[in-house]
Amino acid sequence: MSLFGSSPPQEPDQSTRSGKSQSLFDDDDPKPAAATSSLFDDGDGSGPSPWDIPTPKKAAKGDLLKTLLPSTTVPESYVDAFDVLLEAGFAIGPASITLAGARKLFDGTGLDTHEQTAIVDLVTRGQEPAGGLSRNEFNVLVALIGLAQEHEEATLDGVDERRKNLPEPSLPAIQQMRTAKVSENTEDTSSSSRETHPNPNDPSPDNSPPKSRRLGRDVLENLDADPWGSPALHKGHTHTNPVQNEATPSDNGVTAARPLVPAPAGNRTTSAFTTHSELPDSTSSNLANDDASAGQTDGTAGGWASFGNPGQGGLGAGGFSGDDQGNQSSRPVSRSLGGGRTNRHIEETVTVTLLPEKEGMFLFQHRNYEVKSARRGGTVIRRYSDFVWLLDCLHKKYPFRQLPLLPPKRVAVNGRHLATDSNFIEKRRRGLVRFANALVRHPILGQEELVKMFLTVPTELAGLRKQVSSSVQEEFTGRQLPSDLEDSLPTNLLETFDTVRSGVRQSAEAYINLCTLLERLMKRNQGIAIDYLRFSHALIDLTETSESTYATDTNDVPLLNEGIKSTAKHLTTSQALLEDENKIWDEGVLEDFKKQRDTLAAVRDMFDRRDRYAKDNIPYLERRIESNEHKLEGLMNRPPNAPVKPGEQEKLEQAVRTDKQSIVDQHARGVFIKECMRDELQYFQQSQYHVSKLHQEWSQERVKYAELQADNWRALSEEVDDMPTGD
Repeated sequence: MSLFGSSPPQEPDQSTRSGKSQSLFDDDDPKPAAATSSLFDDGDGSGPSPWDIPTPKKAAKGDLLKTLLPSTTVPESYVDAFDVLLEAGFAIGPASITLAGARKLFDGTGLDTHEQTAIVDLVTRGQEPAGGLSRNEFNVLVALIGLAQEHEEATLDGVDERRKNLPEPSLPAIQQMRTAKVSENTEDTSSSSRETHPNPNDPSPDNSPPKSRRLGRDVLENLDADPWGSPALHKGHTHTNPVQNEATPSDNGVTAARPLVPAPAGNRTTSAFTTHSELPDSTSSNLANDDASAGQTDGTAGGWASFGNPGQGGLGAGGFSGDDQGNQSSRPVSRSLGGGRTNRHIEETVTVTLLPEKEGMFLFQHRNYEVKSARRGGTVIRRYSDFVWLLDCLHKKYPFRQLPLLPPKRVAVNGRHLATDSNFIEKRRRGLVRFANALVRHPILGQEELVKMFLTVPTELAGLRKQVSSSVQEEFTGRQLPSDLEDSLPTNLLETFDTVRSGVRQSAEAYINLCTLLERLMKRNQGIAIDYLRFSHALIDLTETSESTYATDTNDVPLLNEGIKSTAKHLTTSQALLEDENKIWDEGVLEDFKKQRDTLAAVRDMFDRRDRYAKDNIPYLERRIESNEHKLEGLMNRPPNAPVKPGEQEKLEQAVRTDKQSIVDQHARGVFIKECMRDELQYFQQSQYHVSKLHQEWSQERVKYAELQADNWRALSEEVDDMPTGD
């Protein structure tokens, strides 16, 4: 079904529907066909269609192509690619390019001839455009190429669904044109400089040796000052960005936020036994684990590198960067052309499907789920206890990270456990979907070997559970504390933790209530829809008694009945729209609210685990070391003939060394915990964009269905104008 639903018939008296559903971008009018049940019909095929609404004919495909992706809503790479083609000689006027220039995009994209032809025909409607392709039509072409490269269906409906998250295809031809243009500009600049200021000491042209070409200063400055931060132009470059503070405006005109105060050197309060460690320094400050599969790290900016320019982050220089596959990226996040936020990658999606048949003996049956990840190329069968085991292992290894929540196995309602109720099973399946997707989209958890095995290894996990569970260790085990890591953490980090914890706890409670209220609203809407249908049936029954009721003069009874039937028909249509909107709420906005609720609850539980597991016994060890050192001092100063137990001195020395090393390890663990939670809060910051998207999409859905309801009642108003009024 297209975003805006099926196109309604054009004639109000038409009683049949087209046998073929109409897409948003179809130009053809529906042809009469045999009566078939529509989306909102009762299925009997009789009577007028509830979608008999006299609405204007929708715009042609050509008009939709020109308005589908305006330049203010697309990534900068789309705008940049069009400008490159204009400068490369493929321009037709100031705002159009030739079809040959458009075909040039396909060079090196990896698409076969059939895919290329299908995409071009989709944009050009199968004919050579006289005025070339406009910028907006070109945007649609680039989006279709991106969908095809991601192995998704390259259709206009697909582009429309991805308007909020457009793909950014790989276009080697654009990169080659840009490189050639830069080289040409450089050569022209150098030639002009030599002609204008000749050097009298230069040898003659015939005898001059070849000189290496160097970029002019103006060209380099222009590259660094790219106002849009074009990723293709700066790909592979290592430009350094100046550190910004509260008085330094960023490139997009937004003043940077006040950073947290870094810890001054020499002022931290530590144990005397942690200042001199014989352990070697590590070049990485935030490794996720000891496995190489966790992704490469940058030793200067923490394990996930910087989530923006160094010095700007509200939680210090550390943070997250890179794509959802664990690849690090130094490219700065830039604003889109229209000032909005543009996603730079497509989020990985895991689907969880309930299998219809149960497994096991009579009293020990369980349900299985098919877990599928298209990006990882795995389809496995898992049961609910497998999810529980995976989360338990992650709790052991990553207690100080944002671990997602699992839905309950059963719920007790009025003393009765709901484990087989169909509605509860569906809610649990959706909860497992949210759990799995939260895992794979996390920069560290998504690269964990246990998660990879859970999503890709097709064998049952029952035999591996005990073996794997016993070998799981905390992620900080064996790590060595870099000498500069503790100084790099902000001094007000603990105060920030307390502030965020308080806000998260309140927000989590609020979202729990919001989800409950939204479910209550959905039930009310469902009740209104049912009452609309009852009202409609009651009106139809009323028409059967109209003739006898007004038997004195039955001349106006037919017109009266027609008006009543029209009201009944449009009430049925309104009921169908309410049910359709309710379904959209159930699968869309409600899941979005629950996703945010789960995120807040995960951060709340992370702080709770910190209270339980981040404790140490350093003060006790310091007192014991002091006591043992006093005993050692007494043994060393004892009289020569004083009795002493054999090996007592060695035991005390070993105890002191062991306790000192334990203090060093516990102190290092405390620093790692602070760094880890700082990075988790940096990642949690991204959830605010999910909230924005949630409200934007919900408002658009409300507008869509409000307009459909208004069209429905407007059509009814026109149809009841002919009812007798006695004037």
